[in-house]
Amino acid sequence: MIEKLYYRNPSTGLIELKDFSEKIPTHQVWDRSYDPAGRQHIQLKEFASDAALGILRIADTVSTSLVQGYPVPTNFIGNRIFTPVKMAKERGKFPAWGKESFVIPTDLKRAIGGKVARILTQSGSIDMSLSEYALGVGIDNRERNEWAGSPDMLINSKLNTVTTKIARLREKNQATLATTAGSYATGLATSGASKAWASTGNAVKDMQQLILDVQLQNDTRPNLVWFSPAAWLLWRNNKAVLDTIKFGSSSASPANVTTQLTAQLLEVEEVLVAYASNATGGKGGEGGKGKADVTNAFLWDGVVQSSNAGCVIRGTGGGIEPAFGYTWERDNSPVVESYYENQTKSQVWDYEHFFDAAVTKTDAAGLYYSLA
Repeated sequence: MIEKLYYRNPSTGLIELKDFSEKIPTHQVWDRSYDPAGRQHIQLKEFASDAALGILRIADTVSTSLVQGYPVPTNFIGNRIFTPVKMAKERGKFPAWGKESFVIPTDLKRAIGGKVARILTQSGSIDMSLSEYALGVGIDNRERNEWAGSPDMLINSKLNTVTTKIARLREKNQATLATTAGSYATGLATSGASKAWASTGNAVKDMQQLILDVQLQNDTRPNLVWFSPAAWLLWRNNKAVLDTIKFGSSSASPANVTTQLTAQLLEVEEVLVAYASNATGGKGGEGGKGKADVTNAFLWDGVVQSSNAGCVIRGTGGGIEPAFGYTWERDNSPVVESYYENQTKSQVWDYEHFFDAAVTKTDAAGLYYSLA
Protein backbone atom coordinates (compact mmCIF):
# COMPACT_ATOMS: atom_id res chain seq x y z
CA MET A 1 0.00 0.00 0.00
CA ILE A 2 1.47 3.35 -1.07
CA GLU A 3 1.03 6.19 1.43
CA LYS A 4 1.79 9.90 1.38
CA LEU A 5 4.25 11.76 3.57
CA TYR A 6 3.69 15.51 3.96
CA TYR A 7 6.65 17.82 4.44
CA ARG A 8 7.44 21.51 3.92
CA ASN A 9 9.94 22.21 1.17
CA PRO A 10 12.51 24.58 2.76
CA SER A 11 13.36 26.21 -0.58
CA THR A 12 9.76 27.06 -1.61
CA GLY A 13 7.99 27.10 1.74
CA LEU A 14 5.21 24.95 0.26
CA ILE A 15 3.77 21.70 1.60
CA GLU A 16 4.70 18.84 -0.69
CA LEU A 17 4.17 15.09 -0.78
CA LYS A 18 6.47 12.11 -0.95
CA ASP A 19 5.31 8.58 -1.66
CA PHE A 20 6.67 5.99 0.72
CA SER A 21 6.08 2.37 1.60
CA GLU A 22 6.84 0.37 4.71
CA LYS A 23 7.58 -2.68 2.56
CA ILE A 24 9.85 -1.98 -0.36
CA PRO A 25 11.74 -4.90 -1.95
CA THR A 26 15.10 -3.21 -1.42
CA HIS A 27 14.34 -2.47 2.25
CA GLN A 28 14.31 1.28 1.84
CA VAL A 29 12.32 3.99 3.56
CA TRP A 30 11.96 7.75 3.30
CA ASP A 31 13.79 9.48 6.12
CA ARG A 32 14.19 13.08 7.26
CA SER A 33 17.70 14.53 7.38
CA TYR A 34 19.38 17.92 7.70
CA ASP A 35 22.13 19.46 5.63
CA PRO A 36 25.04 21.41 7.25
CA ALA A 37 22.99 24.62 7.07
CA GLY A 38 20.21 23.02 9.08
CA ARG A 39 17.80 22.69 6.16
CA GLN A 40 15.52 19.66 6.25
CA HIS A 41 15.45 17.15 3.42
CA ILE A 42 13.52 13.96 2.74
CA GLN A 43 15.68 11.22 1.26
CA LEU A 44 15.65 7.49 0.74
CA LYS A 45 17.70 5.44 3.17
CA GLU A 46 18.39 1.72 3.27
CA PHE A 47 17.65 -0.57 6.20
CA ALA A 48 20.49 -2.69 7.59
CA SER A 49 18.38 -5.79 6.85
CA ASP A 50 14.77 -6.93 6.58
CA ALA A 51 14.87 -8.34 10.12
CA ALA A 52 13.07 -6.76 13.06
CA LEU A 53 16.24 -4.85 13.90
CA GLY A 54 16.01 -3.16 10.53
CA ILE A 55 12.83 -1.38 11.60
CA LEU A 56 14.91 0.77 13.93
CA ARG A 57 18.42 0.67 12.50
CA ILE A 58 19.34 2.23 9.19
CA ALA A 59 22.60 1.48 7.40
CA ASP A 60 24.18 4.92 7.20
CA THR A 61 26.00 4.76 3.89
CA VAL A 62 27.56 8.22 4.24
CA SER A 63 28.99 7.52 7.70
CA THR A 64 30.10 4.06 6.59
CA SER A 65 32.07 5.53 3.69
CA LEU A 66 33.60 8.06 6.08
CA VAL A 67 34.84 5.52 8.62
CA GLN A 68 36.20 3.29 5.84
CA GLY A 69 38.18 6.28 4.64
CA TYR A 70 39.56 7.41 8.00
CA PRO A 71 43.35 6.99 7.90
CA VAL A 72 44.98 4.72 10.46
CA PRO A 73 47.44 6.78 12.56
CA THR A 74 50.85 6.79 10.89
CA ASN A 75 52.57 5.33 13.96
CA PHE A 76 50.50 2.13 13.73
CA ILE A 77 52.54 -0.61 12.01
CA GLY A 78 50.47 -3.75 12.65
CA ASN A 79 48.80 -3.72 9.23
CA ARG A 80 52.22 -3.41 7.58
CA ILE A 81 53.40 -6.61 9.25
CA PHE A 82 50.14 -8.56 9.16
CA THR A 83 48.91 -7.50 5.71
CA PRO A 84 45.10 -7.04 5.57
CA VAL A 85 43.21 -9.51 3.38
CA LYS A 86 39.48 -9.30 2.67
CA MET A 87 37.27 -12.38 3.05
CA ALA A 88 33.63 -12.85 2.12
CA LYS A 89 32.57 -14.75 5.24
CA GLU A 90 33.15 -14.60 8.96
CA ARG A 91 34.63 -18.09 8.97
CA GLY A 92 36.77 -20.10 6.54
CA LYS A 93 39.95 -22.08 5.94
CA PHE A 94 43.21 -20.51 4.81
CA PRO A 95 46.44 -22.14 3.69
CA ALA A 96 49.38 -23.01 5.93
CA TRP A 97 52.58 -23.97 4.18
CA GLY A 98 55.03 -26.87 4.42
CA LYS A 99 58.49 -27.56 2.96
CA GLU A 100 57.55 -29.45 -0.21
CA SER A 101 59.18 -26.94 -2.56
CA PHE A 102 62.57 -27.29 -0.83
CA VAL A 103 63.06 -30.98 -1.58
CA ILE A 104 65.01 -31.57 -4.80
CA PRO A 105 63.45 -34.44 -6.81
CA THR A 106 65.75 -37.39 -7.53
CA ASP A 107 64.67 -38.00 -11.13
CA LEU A 108 62.55 -35.72 -13.30
CA LYS A 109 63.83 -36.99 -16.62
CA ARG A 110 61.04 -38.43 -18.75
CA ALA A 111 61.71 -40.97 -21.45
CA ILE A 112 59.69 -41.08 -24.67
CA GLY A 113 56.30 -42.51 -23.79
CA GLY A 114 57.07 -42.31 -20.08
CA LYS A 115 54.81 -40.89 -17.40
CA VAL A 116 55.16 -37.38 -16.03
CA ALA A 117 56.26 -37.43 -12.39
CA ARG A 118 53.79 -35.86 -10.01
CA ILE A 119 54.45 -34.22 -6.71
CA LEU A 120 52.52 -35.29 -3.63
CA THR A 121 51.73 -32.32 -1.41
CA GLN A 122 50.27 -32.15 2.05
CA SER A 123 48.08 -29.09 2.21
CA GLY A 124 47.82 -27.48 5.64
CA SER A 125 45.20 -24.97 6.65
CA ILE A 126 44.16 -22.58 9.37
CA ASP A 127 40.52 -22.47 10.44
CA MET A 128 39.97 -18.72 10.67
CA SER A 129 37.00 -17.21 12.49
CA LEU A 130 36.63 -13.45 12.55
CA SER A 131 35.66 -11.54 15.68
CA GLU A 132 33.22 -8.64 15.70
CA TYR A 133 34.44 -5.46 17.37
CA ALA A 134 31.75 -2.86 17.94
CA LEU A 135 31.52 0.55 19.57
CA GLY A 136 28.81 3.19 19.46
CA VAL A 137 28.50 6.89 20.11
CA GLY A 138 25.44 9.06 20.66
CA ILE A 139 24.68 12.75 20.27
CA ASP A 140 22.05 14.20 22.58
CA ASN A 141 19.61 16.61 20.97
CA ARG A 142 20.69 19.33 23.40
CA GLU A 143 24.35 18.73 22.59
CA ARG A 144 23.65 19.03 18.86
CA ASN A 145 21.57 22.18 19.30
CA GLU A 146 24.29 23.92 21.34
CA TRP A 147 27.11 22.85 19.02
CA ALA A 148 28.64 25.94 17.39
CA GLY A 149 29.70 24.24 14.16
CA SER A 150 27.82 22.18 11.60
CA PRO A 151 26.28 18.85 12.70
CA ASP A 152 28.66 17.02 10.32
CA MET A 153 31.67 18.35 12.24
CA LEU A 154 30.30 17.00 15.52
CA ILE A 155 29.35 13.62 14.09
CA ASN A 156 32.64 13.14 12.23
CA SER A 157 34.74 14.05 15.26
CA LYS A 158 32.92 11.48 17.40
CA LEU A 159 33.13 8.80 14.69
CA ASN A 160 36.83 9.53 14.32
CA THR A 161 37.29 8.80 18.03
CA VAL A 162 35.37 5.54 17.67
CA THR A 163 37.38 4.33 14.67
CA THR A 164 40.70 5.26 16.29
CA LYS A 165 39.82 3.30 19.44
CA ILE A 166 38.99 0.20 17.37
CA ALA A 167 42.17 0.67 15.31
CA ARG A 168 44.22 0.91 18.52
CA LEU A 169 42.70 -2.36 19.75
CA ARG A 170 43.62 -3.94 16.41
CA GLU A 171 47.18 -2.66 16.77
CA LYS A 172 47.37 -4.12 20.28
CA ASN A 173 46.22 -7.54 19.03
CA GLN A 174 48.82 -7.46 16.25
CA ALA A 175 51.56 -6.32 18.63
CA THR A 176 50.69 -9.16 21.00
CA LEU A 177 51.17 -11.71 18.21
CA ALA A 178 54.42 -10.15 17.00
CA THR A 179 56.07 -9.85 20.45
CA THR A 180 55.03 -13.26 21.83
CA ALA A 181 57.84 -15.85 21.61
CA GLY A 182 55.31 -18.63 21.06
CA SER A 183 54.36 -17.12 17.68
CA TYR A 184 57.76 -18.14 16.28
CA ALA A 185 59.39 -21.42 15.32
CA THR A 186 61.98 -22.97 17.64
CA GLY A 187 65.19 -20.94 17.64
CA LEU A 188 63.71 -17.87 15.96
CA ALA A 189 62.60 -16.06 19.14
CA THR A 190 65.59 -15.27 21.35
CA SER A 191 66.04 -13.30 24.54
CA GLY A 192 68.23 -10.29 23.89
CA ALA A 193 69.17 -9.74 27.54
CA SER A 194 72.73 -10.94 26.86
CA LYS A 195 73.16 -9.17 23.50
CA ALA A 196 74.53 -6.07 25.25
CA TRP A 197 73.31 -3.61 22.64
CA ALA A 198 73.64 -0.85 25.25
CA SER A 199 77.37 -1.47 25.67
CA THR A 200 79.72 -3.81 23.79
CA GLY A 201 77.26 -5.88 21.76
CA ASN A 202 77.22 -5.89 17.96
CA ALA A 203 73.65 -5.05 17.00
CA VAL A 204 74.41 -5.11 13.27
CA LYS A 205 75.75 -8.66 13.39
CA ASP A 206 72.83 -9.80 15.57
CA MET A 207 70.17 -8.48 13.19
CA GLN A 208 71.98 -9.78 10.12
CA GLN A 209 72.15 -13.25 11.71
CA LEU A 210 68.44 -13.19 12.59
CA ILE A 211 67.62 -12.29 8.98
CA LEU A 212 69.82 -15.11 7.69
CA ASP A 213 68.18 -17.63 10.05
CA VAL A 214 64.74 -16.75 8.66
CA GLN A 215 66.02 -16.69 5.08
CA LEU A 216 67.47 -20.21 5.47
CA GLN A 217 64.07 -21.59 6.49
CA ASN A 218 62.18 -19.95 3.63
CA ASP A 219 64.60 -19.46 0.73
CA THR A 220 63.28 -15.92 0.80
CA ARG A 221 64.89 -12.94 2.49
CA PRO A 222 62.75 -11.06 5.04
CA ASN A 223 61.56 -7.83 3.46
CA LEU A 224 60.76 -5.91 6.65
CA VAL A 225 62.53 -5.19 9.95
CA TRP A 226 60.79 -3.54 12.90
CA PHE A 227 61.84 -2.09 16.26
CA SER A 228 59.91 -1.11 19.35
CA PRO A 229 60.87 2.38 20.63
CA ALA A 230 63.13 0.97 23.38
CA ALA A 231 64.94 -1.33 20.94
CA TRP A 232 65.26 1.47 18.36
CA LEU A 233 66.91 3.68 21.00
CA LEU A 234 69.45 0.92 21.67
CA TRP A 235 70.04 0.38 17.94
CA ARG A 236 70.64 4.05 17.17
CA ASN A 237 73.20 4.38 19.97
CA ASN A 238 74.93 1.01 19.51
CA LYS A 239 78.67 1.42 18.87
CA ALA A 240 78.75 -1.22 16.12
CA VAL A 241 75.92 0.56 14.27
CA LEU A 242 77.66 3.93 14.53
CA ASP A 243 81.01 2.46 13.45
CA THR A 244 79.38 0.80 10.43
CA ILE A 245 77.93 4.04 9.07
CA LYS A 246 81.02 6.22 9.43
CA PHE A 247 81.73 5.94 5.71
CA GLY A 248 85.32 6.98 6.26
CA SER A 249 84.53 9.93 8.52
CA SER A 250 86.05 10.24 11.96
CA SER A 251 82.75 10.01 13.81
CA ALA A 252 79.06 9.25 13.42
CA SER A 253 76.02 10.45 15.34
CA PRO A 254 72.78 8.67 16.28
CA ALA A 255 71.11 11.41 14.23
CA ASN A 256 72.59 9.74 11.14
CA VAL A 257 70.90 6.42 11.95
CA THR A 258 67.60 6.62 10.09
CA THR A 259 65.11 3.93 9.15
CA GLN A 260 66.09 4.38 5.49
CA LEU A 261 69.80 3.92 6.21
CA THR A 262 69.06 0.93 8.45
CA ALA A 263 67.07 -0.68 5.62
CA GLN A 264 70.09 -0.30 3.33
CA LEU A 265 72.43 -1.65 5.98
CA LEU A 266 70.30 -4.75 6.60
CA GLU A 267 69.33 -5.20 2.93
CA VAL A 268 65.57 -5.14 3.48
CA GLU A 269 62.80 -3.15 1.79
CA GLU A 270 61.54 -1.30 4.85
CA VAL A 271 62.34 -0.60 8.49
CA LEU A 272 59.54 0.44 10.86
CA VAL A 273 59.52 1.82 14.39
CA ALA A 274 56.40 0.95 16.39
CA TYR A 275 55.52 4.22 18.12
CA ALA A 276 51.85 3.35 18.75
CA SER A 277 50.84 3.92 22.37
CA ASN A 278 47.87 3.35 24.64
CA ALA A 279 46.65 4.70 27.96
CA THR A 280 45.36 2.98 31.08
CA GLY A 281 43.76 4.11 34.32
CA GLY A 282 41.78 7.28 34.79
CA LYS A 283 38.21 7.59 36.00
CA GLY A 284 36.12 4.99 34.22
CA GLY A 285 39.13 3.99 32.13
CA GLU A 286 38.04 6.34 29.35
CA GLY A 287 40.56 9.17 29.52
CA GLY A 288 37.98 11.86 28.83
CA LYS A 289 38.70 15.55 29.31
CA GLY A 290 38.25 16.57 32.93
CA LYS A 291 38.58 12.99 34.21
CA ALA A 292 41.45 11.47 36.15
CA ASP A 293 44.83 11.33 34.44
CA VAL A 294 45.80 8.22 32.49
CA THR A 295 49.17 6.49 32.14
CA ASN A 296 50.59 6.27 28.63
CA ALA A 297 52.86 3.49 27.37
CA PHE A 298 54.19 2.26 24.03
CA LEU A 299 52.16 -0.77 22.93
CA TRP A 300 55.05 -2.66 21.36
CA ASP A 301 57.13 -2.21 24.51
CA GLY A 302 54.52 -3.20 27.05
CA VAL A 303 51.82 -5.53 25.77
CA VAL A 304 54.09 -8.59 26.35
CA GLN A 305 57.58 -7.37 27.28
CA SER A 306 59.85 -4.43 26.53
CA SER A 307 62.57 -3.80 23.95
CA ASN A 308 61.61 -5.95 20.97
CA ALA A 309 63.03 -6.12 17.45
CA GLY A 310 62.27 -8.48 14.60
CA CYS A 311 62.35 -9.32 10.91
CA VAL A 312 59.39 -10.51 8.85
CA ILE A 313 58.54 -12.02 5.49
CA ARG A 314 55.52 -9.89 4.69
CA GLY A 315 52.74 -10.97 2.33
CA THR A 316 51.44 -8.75 -0.44
CA GLY A 317 47.74 -8.97 0.35
CA GLY A 318 46.64 -11.98 -1.67
CA GLY A 319 46.60 -14.12 1.46
CA ILE A 320 47.91 -17.22 -0.30
CA GLU A 321 51.67 -16.68 -0.52
CA PRO A 322 53.84 -17.81 2.42
CA ALA A 323 54.20 -15.03 4.99
CA PHE A 324 54.47 -14.66 8.76
CA GLY A 325 50.84 -13.64 9.11
CA TYR A 326 47.83 -11.75 7.83
CA THR A 327 44.94 -9.68 9.18
CA TRP A 328 41.71 -11.00 7.74
CA GLU A 329 38.65 -8.77 7.65
CA ARG A 330 35.18 -9.15 6.20
CA ASP A 331 34.46 -7.61 2.81
CA ASN A 332 31.73 -5.18 3.90
CA SER A 333 33.51 -4.13 7.06
CA PRO A 334 33.44 -1.69 8.78
CA VAL A 335 29.77 -0.63 8.79
CA VAL A 336 28.00 2.18 10.65
CA GLU A 337 24.32 1.91 11.60
CA SER A 338 22.30 4.89 12.75
CA TYR A 339 19.07 5.10 14.76
CA TYR A 340 17.23 7.41 17.14
CA GLU A 341 17.04 6.41 20.80
CA ASN A 342 13.95 7.93 22.39
CA GLN A 343 14.96 7.11 25.96
CA THR A 344 18.07 9.29 25.82
CA LYS A 345 16.80 11.73 23.17
CA SER A 346 19.90 10.96 21.14
CA GLN A 347 20.88 10.00 17.64
CA VAL A 348 23.16 6.95 17.90
CA TRP A 349 25.83 5.67 15.51
CA ASP A 350 26.99 2.08 16.04
CA TYR A 351 30.28 1.05 14.41
CA GLU A 352 31.08 -2.63 13.79
CA HIS A 353 34.18 -4.21 12.27
CA PHE A 354 34.94 -7.90 11.67
CA PHE A 355 38.65 -8.74 11.70
CA ASP A 356 41.39 -10.82 13.32
CA ALA A 357 45.14 -11.24 12.84
CA ALA A 358 46.78 -14.66 12.73
CA VAL A 359 50.24 -16.18 12.30
CA THR A 360 50.34 -18.45 9.24
CA LYS A 361 54.03 -19.41 9.09
CA THR A 362 55.99 -19.43 12.33
CA ASP A 363 59.42 -19.69 10.67
CA ALA A 364 58.78 -16.70 8.37
CA ALA A 365 59.88 -14.20 11.03
CA GLY A 366 62.38 -13.77 13.85
CA LEU A 367 62.29 -11.93 17.17
CA TYR A 368 64.70 -10.55 19.76
CA TYR A 369 62.92 -9.65 23.00
CA SER A 370 64.06 -7.99 26.25
CA LEU A 371 67.06 -6.46 24.52
CA ALA A 372 69.46 -4.69 26.84
